[in-house]
Amino acid sequence: MTIEIKTERLLLRPLRMTDADDLLEYQSNAEIVRYIPWPERSYEQVVEALQRAIDGAKSELVDVGDYLILGWEFQGKIIGQSNMGLQSKRDKCADIGWVTHQDYQRQGFAYEATVALMRYGFEKFGLHRMIANIDTRAKGSALLAEKLGMRREAEFKQAEFFKGDWCDMWLYAILDAEFGARE
Repeated sequence: MTIEIKTERLLLRPLRMTDADDLLEYQSNAEIVRYIPWPERSYEQVVEALQRAIDGAKSELVDVGDYLILGWEFQGKIIGQSNMGLQSKRDKCADIGWVTHQDYQRQGFAYEATVALMRYGFEKFGLHRMIANIDTRAKGSALLAEKLGMRREAEFKQAEFFKGDWCDMWLYAILDAEFGARE
């Protein structure tokens, strides 16, 4: 089964090898990947990471560690991507993340894509809770999480050694009932 989620402006779909040029545009940008767990990527690194993502991605969240990676197609171009991974089968908890191409930020695309993926996750996989772990320096991502209805539940001091520095992390979360109530 291939996942395709349509929104007003976007098609969320699995990434393809033909998306490499689009991905390179933002995955090679130092500011975009500053708080993302990969370095600035060359074309070869994008292709390698894309192949790993394609090989490892699932269409269902069944086992802990299963994940989805969906590109946001806008007018034939990938302008961002979302990921969702199953953290706990018993607790029905998944984490979610997003990244947006620098030329498409502050236009509502990340919000539109993430709301659609959250809805899909809660409905399709019967999730109870969705979380986002956000570096405290990534203020834009924190604002998006709050706009999505997620609440900041915790701040972890020096929680992660990331790109040469200890960083603090915020944990944002939303429950299925809360997400449904906001719509």
